[in-house]
Amino acid sequence: MTEFEQRIYNSHLAVSRSMRNKPFKLKGNWKGFEENPNYLFVKRIANFFNRYPQVDMQVYFEAPYKLYSDVDYFDLKYFSSPRAIKSYTIYKQELAKSSPDEQIEEVKKSLHFIAKFCVENRILLDKYIHHSSTGLHPDWAQHVKEGKINFYSLMEFTNLYDTINTLSTEEQLLFLSPFSENFLNYKTKYINSKDLRPFLKLAFQRVRFFVEENLK
Repeated sequence: MTEFEQRIYNSHLAVSRSMRNKPFKLKGNWKGFEENPNYLFVKRIANFFNRYPQVDMQVYFEAPYKLYSDVDYFDLKYFSSPRAIKSYTIYKQELAKSSPDEQIEEVKKSLHFIAKFCVENRILLDKYIHHSSTGLHPDWAQHVKEGKINFYSLMEFTNLYDTINTLSTEEQLLFLSPFSENFLNYKTKYINSKDLRPFLKLAFQRVRFFVEENLK
């Protein structure tokens, strides 16, 4: 059994217990677990995460509990099925519509990803919004589509709206829906946010400095 499979099992255990306000102890002894019927489902889930590394494991396991409060427990078999993927997709869509102040943790993860991407590709932070590895479309749009970054994490980039409009209508629908169609609404919510805007303004400057230092 791989360490990744062990992490999947323990993540499911932790979420399923904590979401029901129950104590838990992470599993440490894996001897003979490959003979356990649940191992088949763990392998299926591992294959899914390997194919789609942009999926947030914590959010994936939390999603059905957030959506279906009348269900007490979702087992590993459920999470190895298309129903769990649908729940994750629906929940991520709901998160995108929620208050900006409820998305700070997602924005933190996004900034970490963007900083790492800039350093690995030897570009300054302000160049990220224009960078294209393939020459076909900007990387940031692909990152939004794949769920690697939260749309609000881009709000401090200069001329973001103009940058979005450099994409064709088809590209906007493919990569940025529903954000591109409702940009002004998202921007207004960001400007009026109590916590996210001041956090992002400061964090953005820190990320810029971090990238600059690592490119020297």
